[in-house]
Amino acid sequence: MFVSLRQTIIVITLASTSVVSMAATANAGARPLPEGPAGRPARLADGQVAKPPHLSARIQSSGCRPAGYGPHYYAPGTAKSVALTFDDGPGKSTRRILRILHTFRLPATFFNLGDNAAVHRRLLKVELSRGFVLGNHTWDHADLVNLSAAKQAAEMDRMSTEQHAITHTWPCLFRPPYGAYNKRTLHLAQRRRMRVWLWSVDTEDWKANGSGSGYWIRRIIRLAETEGIKLRHPVILMHNQPAGNPATVGALPTIIRYFKHHHYRFVKL
Repeated sequence: MFVSLRQTIIVITLASTSVVSMAATANAGARPLPEGPAGRPARLADGQVAKPPHLSARIQSSGCRPAGYGPHYYAPGTAKSVALTFDDGPGKSTRRILRILHTFRLPATFFNLGDNAAVHRRLLKVELSRGFVLGNHTWDHADLVNLSAAKQAAEMDRMSTEQHAITHTWPCLFRPPYGAYNKRTLHLAQRRRMRVWLWSVDTEDWKANGSGSGYWIRRIIRLAETEGIKLRHPVILMHNQPAGNPATVGALPTIIRYFKHHHYRFVKL
C-alpha cells in the first residue's frame, strides 16, 4: 500500500502528541503510586477525634526555602542514597521506630497527620528533638483530588497550624494522601513553600492491618529490598499509624542492614 510522505508526517505528529499528552497527564496526574488508608484516627482522653484549629489566614511556611513546582520521588544525593519515610503518625509504634533509628543513628522523615499530632503532641516534639524531619500529610488524610482548591488548602493549613502550635516549626515538605494530587495541589503546596515528596518504593506495610506476624514482616522486607535495590536513590514508604504497625517495626532493622550492606547512605528529605 502506498503511503504518502504527508500521511506519514501526520501519523508521527499524532503519535508524538499522544505521548506528550500522556506524559503531561502522568506529571499532573492524580495517582502516581498507590497508598492505603490511614486507619482510624487517634482519640483524645474523652474518646473524641481532635478538632481542627481555626484558620485566620493562608499559611506560608516561615523558615522554608522557596519550593519548586511538582513532585519528587527519589532521595537526594549523588552517591547511592536511601530515604526512610513514615506516614500517618504519630501512633503506637512511633517510640519503637524512633528507638531503632536512634540505635542505628539514622535520619528519617515523618509525614504526620494533623488529627493524630493533636492527640500525640509529645511524640511530635520527640521526633523534632531527635533531628527528624516533620512533613505535612494533611489534617485527616483526605483524598485531595476530590476537593476544591479551598478545601485542599484547608487540609494543608490545618496540619501546618497544628504542627506550629506544638513545635513552633512549620513543615517544609508535603506528601498528599494516597499519592493523589492534581495541579491545584501542586500550586497550593508551592505557594506554602512546601516541596511535594512522594516515594519510589512502597512496602505496602499498611496491608498488615496491625498484625506483627512473620509473614507480614518478611513481605515488607522483600518489597523494600527487591524494589529498592533496583534504584540508586529510593524513597521508601512505610507507615506509623495510630493503631500501630508492629510488622513495620519488625522489618525495619533488616531493611536498614540490607541497604547499609549495599553501601547506601541514609538521608533526610
